[in-house]
Amino acid sequence: MKRIIILMLACTMVLGAVVTSSATEFKASGTLDMAFQWLDNPDPKASNNGDYFNAIQRLRTKIDIIANESLKGVYYLEVGTITWGDPATLGRGSGGAIGADGVNVETKRLYLDYQVPHTELQLRMGIQGLALPSLANNNPVLDDDVAAIVANYAFTDEFNVVAAWARAADTENYSPRTTPTSNTKYDVFTIIAGLNFEPVTIVPYITYGAIGRNADVNSTVGPVITATADRDAWWIGVSAKSNNLENLNLALDFVWGWSDGSDMAIGAANPNSRDQSGFYVLLHGDYKLETWTPTLDLWYSSGDDDSLTGDGELMPEISAGGLALTNLGTDGGFFDTTDNAFTTSGIGTMGVVLGATDISFIENVTHDFKVAWMQGTSDYSGSSLVNTFPTDEDRAWEFNFDTNWQMYENLAAIVELGYLNPDYKSVSGEEAVFKAAIGFQYSY
Repeated sequence: MKRIIILMLACTMVLGAVVTSSATEFKASGTLDMAFQWLDNPDPKASNNGDYFNAIQRLRTKIDIIANESLKGVYYLEVGTITWGDPATLGRGSGGAIGADGVNVETKRLYLDYQVPHTELQLRMGIQGLALPSLANNNPVLDDDVAAIVANYAFTDEFNVVAAWARAADTENYSPRTTPTSNTKYDVFTIIAGLNFEPVTIVPYITYGAIGRNADVNSTVGPVITATADRDAWWIGVSAKSNNLENLNLALDFVWGWSDGSDMAIGAANPNSRDQSGFYVLLHGDYKLETWTPTLDLWYSSGDDDSLTGDGELMPEISAGGLALTNLGTDGGFFDTTDNAFTTSGIGTMGVVLGATDISFIENVTHDFKVAWMQGTSDYSGSSLVNTFPTDEDRAWEFNFDTNWQMYENLAAIVELGYLNPDYKSVSGEEAVFKAAIGFQYSY
């Protein structure tokens, strides 16, 4: 009898283990992207430099390992971007040539997400996507993957507070230059308040960066960190949106930032070498009509001065999100098709974009048409040492026509046509840039 009881207990333990294992849910989602593009004169800061065609692809898969509604782990992997014909077989984006077999799987994010029992406190820790507030466009200070701990506490449905610590760099055990043992940390701290009073949302925030000289990845010459002084950096910002009027959406992003100079031994042309303080503001508006949506975007960011020694007026950044407004001059292109031809983050530039978007005459097919004008805001100088591209003597016009065809619920075909006509003070004989791209995105 005793043996029978022991056997029953053993069976119960095995069955319990099976039940516990089966209670864990694995959920996969992501995108498989393909793009083919042709570019004429791809470098707008040079005279005619020919044209080229390339094909690229990328896979992004997010795996949620869900124990229950309050606890999960997340693994987010990426393969690519792979350029067809690239002969590399090891590392990011490899395996594009004949034979393939690239060793190219990357860990993009890996974190634990859980809610503290019997509280409204949500914690996320690990390598994750961390972006400062941006309700009008992407944030120009921080919008990237980073190792961090983020705490989110919801006091009410209308008010929550987020606090985060991120370790942007730690070079105590690794550096391209030496193996330093001091001033080796780059830490970012932020507090964000969310105020949601429908139809108005306001999100103020403050961010501090403590940047050791041996970890200052923003003060480099090539891969080598050349900072000779530690830096403190501060940012104060607010992001807001409102749909108070039916069909009318308004949004604002504003941030002011200040930073000590890193006193780079080489690199007076790098703005981080000197004290910097500046701001960025972007306004967005759109009005939804039955068959199309008119849009307006305005932005302005202070620029650098033309001094080698004086304080600058560029807003410092950590790892900016791209200014996603147009498909060629800014960072608004599909997937990794060529963009950023005039600016990446919008810092040190100004501009206006008029759009007629979501134009639809056929079911599941939409078109976007945009006209943009943009200019640099940094002082122009005859010395290449202090010119911060683009300067206030550099400007460009851009025209876009994009089409999105939702072929199936999970498959979209995207066509991008872009034309950028630049005028640079220090470049002679520059020519317009033309882009034609077609892409496919499978979502699952």
